[in-house]
Amino acid sequence: MKKILLFLVFTICYTSSYAQFGKMLKSKAKAAVEKKINKKTEGSSESEKDNSATGTVSNSSSNSNEYTDEEFKAELAKKYPNDQAKQDLYYQKYLEKKQQEAEANKPKSANTVSDDFLYMSYPFAMTKGMSAIGVDRVKLRRQMTDMGDNVDILPAQDPDYAWLRFLTTPELVAMSPEGYIGYELVSGMFTTKVGADRSQTLELGTGMPILVRGMLIADDVFVIYAASHQGGHAFNVPSYMHEKDITILNVIGKGEQQFHLDWLEKAKPIVKEFEATLKANYDAAAKSTMDAIEMPKAGSMNSNASLVSFAKENVSKTIAKDGAKLLKLNIESNDWSIVTNKYTGRILYRWIKGAFTEKNKNNDCYLQGFLIKQQYNGSGYGSSQFGGIIHGQMPYGQKMNCENAN
Repeated sequence: MKKILLFLVFTICYTSSYAQFGKMLKSKAKAAVEKKINKKTEGSSESEKDNSATGTVSNSSSNSNEYTDEEFKAELAKKYPNDQAKQDLYYQKYLEKKQQEAEANKPKSANTVSDDFLYMSYPFAMTKGMSAIGVDRVKLRRQMTDMGDNVDILPAQDPDYAWLRFLTTPELVAMSPEGYIGYELVSGMFTTKVGADRSQTLELGTGMPILVRGMLIADDVFVIYAASHQGGHAFNVPSYMHEKDITILNVIGKGEQQFHLDWLEKAKPIVKEFEATLKANYDAAAKSTMDAIEMPKAGSMNSNASLVSFAKENVSKTIAKDGAKLLKLNIESNDWSIVTNKYTGRILYRWIKGAFTEKNKNNDCYLQGFLIKQQYNGSGYGSSQFGGIIHGQMPYGQKMNCENAN
């Protein structure tokens, strides 16, 4: 009996101990798994930090708000006290990363254009080959291509044909009013009625002196407008339109008449704001470029009074034909340049060059260049001949600030 009792007690104790031991094993296993997971998470976090760091001061996407711009600058100054170039480089990288994060965190808008056919405020004539078809319903197709963000307009009559294509560039996006995107017509041709009474017919397309743009105003609302082309791309900025000439050619949207009438009114100030921004940007870039143009220094030959007088007389006479006026002139050459026959070595003539500034009939000032030649007669050089205005050679032919031209 004692043996049986002892056996039962032993069995109970063993079972209890084994259960406790099992619990311990489970706890250990759980702890090991948790440790492994935590280690992975920490490793991933460290990896993210490494990937997103600027190489200067720790600044991952999760902790980018730890520093203000000024604090970040101060940290860089501490880390690289004797290397301003490195401070500037890393600060620029920091700003670029900050901008990228801001762009990535921007709320993404829903589908910007629908698959439905939309109505146009004014019917257009679509020109395809030699035929023209009236268009009053179209589909908008917005897509990213290797050229940028495109909006294609597909006529209901031929929905596979991208009749008009509009393209935006980073410059146009940056200058668009908040919430809108400006585009420029890059391909297509159409005929429309323009003017207050819509009585004048105008055929528009790329390569015309009239500039045509589009603007994505809201979901399923696209405005097409045009005006006279002003400025250009000479200063690496988009050209702009003359505000007084801007005509809203069309509003593409839903079919209700009142909807189109409302947007015809609302679109004009938005478009004008956009074009005014482009003009301001163009003017600033143009002024910066013009301010950098200066009259070249006079050379030794400028001390020859008879040559300077000859140059002034001939330059004045030449530019007066275009209504321009000579402002300032000097001879740049220090000595004559001699030209010989490349086969015989015989002297042909010698020349010098100079620069002058002019004000044209539009009161714009330009830097120009000129040549003076003297033919060789076998024993010496003949009288001076005016070699004309230098064309297509920098720095001549550039518009400049009139203050630098006098």
